[in-house]
Amino acid sequence: MAVYMNNDRSTWKNRLAYVCDLCMVFCLFAAAGAWPTPDVNEAHYLTRARHEFNPSWAEHDFFLNTPEAHGLFALVIGPVAGGFPLWIAAWIGRAVGWIALAVGFIHVARGVLRQRYSRVLAAALFSLGLRYTTAAGEWMIGGCEAKVFAWAGVLFAVGEIVRDRWSSGWIVLGFSTAIHPLVGGWGMIACVVEQCFVSRKIRLSFLPCLAGIGIAMIGVVPALMLSFGVDQAIRLEANRIYVTERLPHHLLPRAFASGMIPRHFLAALVSWLLAKYLPDDTARQRLQGYTVAALCIAVIGYGVAWMEPFDSGVVYSLLKYYWFRLSDGLMPLALALVVATCFSEPEVIKKLFGSVAIARWGIVLLLAIDLVSESRHWPLPGRGVQPRSDKFLHVDAWHDVCQWSSKHTSETACFIVPRRASTFVWNTGRAEVVSWKNIPQAAESIVEWRQRIVKCFSRDGTLRNMETDAAVIGRKHLIEIARQYGADHAIAAAKIQDLEGPGLRRLYVNDFYAVYHIEF
Repeated sequence: MAVYMNNDRSTWKNRLAYVCDLCMVFCLFAAAGAWPTPDVNEAHYLTRARHEFNPSWAEHDFFLNTPEAHGLFALVIGPVAGGFPLWIAAWIGRAVGWIALAVGFIHVARGVLRQRYSRVLAAALFSLGLRYTTAAGEWMIGGCEAKVFAWAGVLFAVGEIVRDRWSSGWIVLGFSTAIHPLVGGWGMIACVVEQCFVSRKIRLSFLPCLAGIGIAMIGVVPALMLSFGVDQAIRLEANRIYVTERLPHHLLPRAFASGMIPRHFLAALVSWLLAKYLPDDTARQRLQGYTVAALCIAVIGYGVAWMEPFDSGVVYSLLKYYWFRLSDGLMPLALALVVATCFSEPEVIKKLFGSVAIARWGIVLLLAIDLVSESRHWPLPGRGVQPRSDKFLHVDAWHDVCQWSSKHTSETACFIVPRRASTFVWNTGRAEVVSWKNIPQAAESIVEWRQRIVKCFSRDGTLRNMETDAAVIGRKHLIEIARQYGADHAIAAAKIQDLEGPGLRRLYVNDFYAVYHIEF
């Protein structure tokens, strides 16, 4: 009886400890990701999810009617995006995503770290590292989109790997791939790289391997179908547009933000050097091996990029797959866990810093400063913090003109909007001709997207020196593109003169924006 009661008490103690870990890590992730809605890509993914759930919503929008690359995410989140106001759906999705990330992170951390405070420290360092040690600008903690949940799966899979349960980790990575083919897919490839080239020990069993691949196909097959049967010239052009014109900051190393690549590999070097001071640990060694595999994939990506002058078509067709994504996520994870391990070993701290107290208070001060810095973007009442997705706009005036458009135009209306506007459909439920932010995934749609961008905003047929507003080019131009793409309204900068006339009638104006009705 005593043994039973002790076991029961121990079980409840462990469960309570896990809940405490989960709550603390969730709060840390929420502190980093709590930006005003819509943030980053939420206006991209959640509007698509709502449209998938209700095709009559923004029925004639170009982007929303292009083929979907993350169908499973849209299917699952669609009822939430369609059943609630989008900003509420975003917060629901964020909360679930942060919980999922916290579960995945704790699973890894508990496999490597023994003390709770060290796991919380690692979570804080991980959040910090994701913002300052990536090479290609990958992020994990933030708005609601497919990759957040896929990353949660990758983290949980890494937790299985550090426990030497590669087969179950492989199956979890299959689910991640079904949610987001590139996030989970690179995680699966890293397993193969680690076992074939890093440790040279095959630890995947046949049936789990087959099951993981089968699950992954739920996401991979629809993604591959986006370019299936498309003319080669169109595919090559789509790849060029995607890699060099729209997303070079994520895909093309020569376009990465200054200093990001050296910072990334400095983090890898620091992680490796610190690990030398720690006693041997098989779990940490497995994590390091998997991280090395991710770095190898990134290095191969850099090698591919260096071949650009010789065969750009092949290079762009490869670089579009985000070779640097997995390393961007795993390197901060490995660094955070190594640093946290060092701080849990007083003798190691003494060797590195000379004083345990100074080192620990130093790290606490660093994280406190980071928390204060992050708190500036929390959308608390009365603070007036604006969404990052509207950073190129006069936000209050933009929301005003969107509100007017939502109330006073037909649900089937289609708008020409300023090039840097990315939240029009989110705010109004009305279709738009094209948005710079909302690039499709299918090859033919990518080419069409560029044609629309050029037609609307370019004077010379290129993406250089584009106008921020189609109306700048003139009333005749506005009417012409409206006729070509079926638009019946336009939003233009209020300062643009001489737009009213035959075919163009102003309906509403505020300090910065005006709404026009286009009549053929």
